[in-house]
Amino acid sequence: MTTTTSVRARFPGDGRIDFDTVALGPVADGEVRLRVDVCALCGSDKRLLRSGSPVVPGHEIGGTVVETGAGVDLPTGTRAIVYIPVFCGTCRRCAAGRTNQCLRLTQLIGWQRDGGFAEHVDVPARCLLPVPDDVPLTTAVLGLDTVGTAAHALRLWQRVQPDGVDRALVVGAGPLGLGVISVAGAFGVGAVDVADPHEGRLATAVALGARAAEDLDSENQYDLVVEVSGATAARETAQRVVAPGGAVVVLGESDQPYAMPATPRWRRTDCFTIRSFYFPTSEVEANWDLLRDSGAALRDRLTVPLALADLPDAFARFVAGDYLKPCIVSEDAR
Repeated sequence: MTTTTSVRARFPGDGRIDFDTVALGPVADGEVRLRVDVCALCGSDKRLLRSGSPVVPGHEIGGTVVETGAGVDLPTGTRAIVYIPVFCGTCRRCAAGRTNQCLRLTQLIGWQRDGGFAEHVDVPARCLLPVPDDVPLTTAVLGLDTVGTAAHALRLWQRVQPDGVDRALVVGAGPLGLGVISVAGAFGVGAVDVADPHEGRLATAVALGARAAEDLDSENQYDLVVEVSGATAARETAQRVVAPGGAVVVLGESDQPYAMPATPRWRRTDCFTIRSFYFPTSEVEANWDLLRDSGAALRDRLTVPLALADLPDAFARFVAGDYLKPCIVSEDAR
């Protein structure tokens, strides 16, 4: 049955969220139309809430294929999550399976083209990642930013410390930091300490197996530090506590420039600084196994299912710190 209209959220700026109903035309060649069953809120969406967006936000999307455009050999009813970077598929990076490094990347879904805070979203078929039958969509969506990004960062880190470490520090216990904590053991991290000023987030991290860090002042403590906050103080902590020969994985984002201070401490610390962006599609199969092991526990600790109409209140409570990972979940996915 052809879908003719769809409700979507719009972010005009200054913290306001409006809704409108649009008429849906035919699906473009090479694209698919998803019924949005799950769309998780992300900390980066707060920037769009403040500044406004010309497109529908929402980039952690899971849904069901309801229509396809010409040239798409994908059955309706397929459950999938949406790969955010609209990669070209033909450059040398894409040809090597490194789609997160696409040399022609200009669009991210939910940022430069419409995303998932809506009843339906149209996306390029190549950006669909079909979900295995044994993984619920409410868990699968964590395979994007929360687990997919975390796992890729740790795979990059393994290149410089292939023998693993006895203990690591995660600075920032938001959803991505909790994703790092959940999968760290699978990548050779013996144990994880965590630092976060928010008591609720810290308690969630401890419930997932981390230990609250006791000393953030002494130097040379950790061979691996994963900085997931983006705050200037968190970045300074990471630079201070990493041991010579160690690694700082930089995942946290903010509007502040990332600075490497020209201090004696920084100049005399021989270490790796690793910046990671998202994950390549070549890692998706391995990530399903990670989600089978830890996804349900992570979902139950992080997420709160809400309706699309609840989006304004969800963001208010998300910004206030009451929610870790609210998700817009359709009736079909509950």
